[in-house]
Amino acid sequence: MSTPTPPQPDFPPPFPPEPPKPSKPAKNRTNAIIIGSAAAAIAAIVITGVAVANSDGRGETAAPAPTVTVTETAEMTDQEILDKSMEILESAEADVDAGVEPDVTVPAVEETAEEPEGPLTSIDEGTYLVGEDVKAGSYKTSGPSDGMCYWARNSDDSGELKAIIANDILKGPGRVTLNKGEIFETNGCDTWELAE
Repeated sequence: MSTPTPPQPDFPPPFPPEPPKPSKPAKNRTNAIIIGSAAAAIAAIVITGVAVANSDGRGETAAPAPTVTVTETAEMTDQEILDKSMEILESAEADVDAGVEPDVTVPAVEETAEEPEGPLTSIDEGTYLVGEDVKAGSYKTSGPSDGMCYWARNSDDSGELKAIIANDILKGPGRVTLNKGEIFETNGCDTWELAE
């Protein structure tokens, strides 16, 4: 017994139709939805944060926090510090006269070392014009600071041998008399001090 074959169509079946494309929302509408959602989320976070910050744990609202003001202070000169100190002291004096014990803190003023006036009376390593850089007179040293102490009295600062009036290499304490107008040179010696 044979099985009947189904009838064959005369032409091939058509391709299935394309599914419809979803419609795109307008670009401006999409941006508005995104911005609106973000704004709502931020507002919810801020409101929740304010509610939590203002709550003291018992359902009561805390008092508002005080306002803090930051003031930048300018540096004052020594004279301004002294003037301000005098003003504070005068005010304190008035309080004492009125029978009030003041609590005053006077700002400290740094003392600066003044440059010596006139020629030096102590000489460290270097070359000096006697009468201008250093005072004329008799100087003494304890000797070498690191092995060798050389000194020279010169008629000028040419550096030539003929300019040397006197010189020496000390192994211990030494003394030299310097005259106005001479050039004194010292190297490797402890400080020379004017002898009195």
